[in-house]
Amino acid sequence: MMDTEILKRNILFKGFSDTEIETLVSRLMPREQLLKKGETALYDGDRTREFGIVLCGSLRLSHIDENGNCNLMELIEPPGSFGIMNAAGDYRLAFSAVASERTRILFMTTAPLFESTATKDPLLMRFLQNVTLRMAEKAEELTKKLNDSIRRSTREKLSTYLSDESLKARSRIFTIPLNRQELADFLFVDRSAMSTELSRMKQEGLIKFNKNHFELLLELPEEDT
Repeated sequence: MMDTEILKRNILFKGFSDTEIETLVSRLMPREQLLKKGETALYDGDRTREFGIVLCGSLRLSHIDENGNCNLMELIEPPGSFGIMNAAGDYRLAFSAVASERTRILFMTTAPLFESTATKDPLLMRFLQNVTLRMAEKAEELTKKLNDSIRRSTREKLSTYLSDESLKARSRIFTIPLNRQELADFLFVDRSAMSTELSRMKQEGLIKFNKNHFELLLELPEEDT
């Protein structure tokens, strides 16, 4: 049975009924993949015309740079999608997608969207409009990621990240999905320096934390360290 309720929460299927989703997915040559923790769905450098939607579990998209450093690009949880820009443009992947727990993924292909008859198909055209929205959303995410990566201090990066997580949770008390090493990889900072800065922020009365559980006590300033 298709997980239409999960798919409807993804921007790619915005505005589609259950029946339309089932019809559309069947035409995009779907396949499901079940991964154990630590298994890889896609590899850095692969070329694929498929994109994926996480139905359950979670994926970590990571890139290993020329110096051997692991950069965590994104954490994908249901109903998140990945690889849509690469699939549409036939670009090589700049990340590996690795399951952080038992994970089920629905893969679909973009090939039918580029057939000569696609422009005459209202269902495909509506889906293509949503693909465009998703690409715009992804471009905004990448721009924000770039801005975050060039912030001058570890304090600035931590402040922005924790503030964003608080907004997502709609609470000053929240749990982040990353452990310390993953958080350091995501922020492109040294783990030891990050841990030191977290301790300073705690001593200054800005935050409380226990492992990956945080509480913001004040609006976080973005000061240089």
